[in-house]
Amino acid sequence: MTDTLMLMVVASFEWPSLNPNDYTRAEMLNLLVTAMVAGLRQYYWILTLRLSIQWFPNINPYIHPMYSLLHATDFFLKEFDDIVPTVLGMDMSSMCAFIFLEWIIRTLESITFTEPPIF
Repeated sequence: MTDTLMLMVVASFEWPSLNPNDYTRAEMLNLLVTAMVAGLRQYYWILTLRLSIQWFPNINPYIHPMYSLLHATDFFLKEFDDIVPTVLGMDMSSMCAFIFLEWIIRTLESITFTEPPIF
């Protein structure tokens, strides 16, 4: 009974086409931009988690789950360490990294591709 019900659900669902010739160039570029925004949003939350963990001194960042966060975000944060100076003993580079990442995300979200008009 459950197999026939499952087959009915799968048969009634219209799967999207995987043929690239079925999509216009604008649709494919919009999909690419949307995927980039989704990936950058995930990286934003990974960066937030990494910087939040640093506030707790009893969490060792050099054990396996936390070390992967360090390894995934250090290359991005090190780019801002050399650019942004320490102000009154506070490291402002991580804040500038967040602002830059949010700027990139919002810029990509504002991009939409359209097909040229046909005369």
